[in-house]
Amino acid sequence: MKTQQSGFSLIEFLIAIAISMVAMVAVTEVYVSSKANSRVQEMQNRLSEDGRFGNAMMQRVISQAGYRETPSNAVAADRIGIAANVITVKFRSDGANQMVCDGSTPAVADQTVVIRKHATLPKLICDAVDWIAPATAGAGNGTELVDFSVKFGIDTGPAATNENLGCGTSVALLKPRDCIVDSYVSALPGGVTADQIVAVKVCWMLRTEATDASIVKGANVSDCAGTAIANTQNDRKLYRTFNTTVLLRNR
Repeated sequence: MKTQQSGFSLIEFLIAIAISMVAMVAVTEVYVSSKANSRVQEMQNRLSEDGRFGNAMMQRVISQAGYRETPSNAVAADRIGIAANVITVKFRSDGANQMVCDGSTPAVADQTVVIRKHATLPKLICDAVDWIAPATAGAGNGTELVDFSVKFGIDTGPAATNENLGCGTSVALLKPRDCIVDSYVSALPGGVTADQIVAVKVCWMLRTEATDASIVKGANVSDCAGTAIANTQNDRKLYRTFNTTVLLRNR
């Protein structure tokens, strides 16, 4: 009698190995792709969180410009600075309801707060406090400030507004302006004074300090003025532009 042997032939064994290798390659590609997507998502989340934080801090601090505890006191003409791309905010704290750069409540006194892009580093700073900055010690997971542009909303009319609704000095129960922005400018035109600034518009751009090979751009990224930023197309970083408009409540 012949003994029948069971099992895989050499051809069947090779086919099984080939199928297993294809499956392993597919699983590996899915894993690598998933890891890359997760990393990019983390980078996007960091940009969004830092952008929301920066907007919230600027809204809170800038809106205090010209605050004084006694409303009948005159507002200082320089309550909001007008230097290019630097925001200088002046107010008098009542010791309870105002905030300075680090989030603390200042003592009762005149306060000056300066928000600007650092002169040499990609940071958004408020006085000596870093609001947005790369990670320390080269960790590579921070956020960098690329552009910071400021425009001032000026109120130039109309010439006669009810004194209960308008801005400026009352004359015969009328005020010379309506407290509404008529235009946004980078510098005050002739004949317009700082007390006619009723809003501040800020455009600022952030990018991830970290890079990822899966990030591909079709062209260089443009800054707040619409100008292409050199060498940004292939730097493998994410960029995001934020805009905020802050009304000065203490006219």
